[in-house]
Amino acid sequence: MKVLLERKSSFIFLILQLLVSAVLCGMSIYVGFVPTKYIIAIFAVCIVLLVYQLFGQIANSSYVIGRVLCIFFCAFFIGGSYYLYDINAAVDEIGGAETKVDVISFYVLKDDKAQDIVDAKDYTFGILSVLDRDNTNKALTDAGKETKKTLAIREYVDTATLVDALYAKEVQAIVFNQAFLNSVTEQYKTFKTDTRELVKHEIETKVEQEVTDTDVTTKPFNVYLSGIDVYGKISTTSRSDVNVIATVNPITKKILLTTTPRDYYVPLYGEKGKSVSGGMPDKLTHAGIYGIDCSINTLEKLYDTDIDYYVRVNFTSVREIVDLLGGVKVYSDYDFISDWGPNGAGTHYQFKKGYNKVNGKKALAFCRERHHFGNGDHQRGRNHQHMIEALLNKVMSPSVLKDFSKLLKESKKMFQTSMSTKKIVSLCNMQLNDMAHWKISYANAEGTGAKKATYSIPSTRLYVCEPNSASVSKISKKIKKLMSETEEDIKKEDEKKKDNQDTAS
Repeated sequence: MKVLLERKSSFIFLILQLLVSAVLCGMSIYVGFVPTKYIIAIFAVCIVLLVYQLFGQIANSSYVIGRVLCIFFCAFFIGGSYYLYDINAAVDEIGGAETKVDVISFYVLKDDKAQDIVDAKDYTFGILSVLDRDNTNKALTDAGKETKKTLAIREYVDTATLVDALYAKEVQAIVFNQAFLNSVTEQYKTFKTDTRELVKHEIETKVEQEVTDTDVTTKPFNVYLSGIDVYGKISTTSRSDVNVIATVNPITKKILLTTTPRDYYVPLYGEKGKSVSGGMPDKLTHAGIYGIDCSINTLEKLYDTDIDYYVRVNFTSVREIVDLLGGVKVYSDYDFISDWGPNGAGTHYQFKKGYNKVNGKKALAFCRERHHFGNGDHQRGRNHQHMIEALLNKVMSPSVLKDFSKLLKESKKMFQTSMSTKKIVSLCNMQLNDMAHWKISYANAEGTGAKKATYSIPSTRLYVCEPNSASVSKISKKIKKLMSETEEDIKKEDEKKKDNQDTAS
């Protein structure tokens, strides 16, 4: 009887291990990012351990050890299944459609008696006549409902004339998108202390994405990397100070990072190539104010290429991503001291030529610096490329796997992307399968500094960077070359290099 009971107990333990093993194997298939060779290995390990348990439970002398091991194996498999489930849930949160948030603010002078919009119902409100008029109208409508009155308005051509009108008391309040705020404070250094935000309205809009059928593991593609100049919510509309096109060829394992200066003086384009600025050039950074699609279409026109996806980050993103990765090693072309430091004014981060280990705050200081370089914004763009390369190297290394699910969970708050979950999963699968080392190269658009009127602020001549057409053409050719490159081209290049070395020797 005792032997029979022991055999039944052994059978229960075997069934338990079989079920848990089946869950692990099923989850490794379901998530999609586990390469086939690893799935086969998981199946093989599960079968071997089940066979071991089967023979262990048959032999009376070892069944106790077998049961202890069964509990250990089950706990390990359950942990593995949960890890895979956790990563899959995190990936589901990342990809797909996003929303953008426009914050429309009502400003009065600091000493104005009005404390809310109702107090200001009889004021004349200055607004921008054309720029971001749809969002402004929505905010005015909301304010009208609150005051139960149609607000009086006066129109101005840009933020410069708008702010001047407030200072001159032509109007008692002004209304504009906070995406313009940094441009305002660059021209009016004391604006924030001279004025007071009376009220603000947040307008959330779903960003419609084009569906592309590109197989990102077998066909080259372009990703627009946009860095907006604000802290906080990544969905906030703002200027795009970092404009990088990552051209990715998954066949040849090459990435070209093309950076375009924030002040590049170019016409702005919107959806389906429609002109936003009516042919009048503007700073590239201002394209971000009119939406991510404006930045994308403007760069597509500039380089005569298609951009398939975008990734959007802000100051907070860079800091948190680097910290979550446990820091990165970034290359600096020069010894320099940044204007930014760990504890605010009076402290500064120092960087040496070569590789520097940086945390989030130091990484942001590295990316933002430009005043200590002779070529200013050009070198800042190069530093952005160095930082992107440092992040890619860290993300594609095995060391990131232990915190992979945490990284994916947190990343939803850190960046926006139009790449679908399916494509993100397929890229993870490809990298885990071959653990390839990618070759990363740089291209930097060149130009000449000038003072010009812009579409966004036509009343004032601002610093711009007039494009060097030869530089733009050269970059366009580089992008096209990488997009069309095949494994055969790489073999021919290697053979040519070898022939040249043999000739030289």
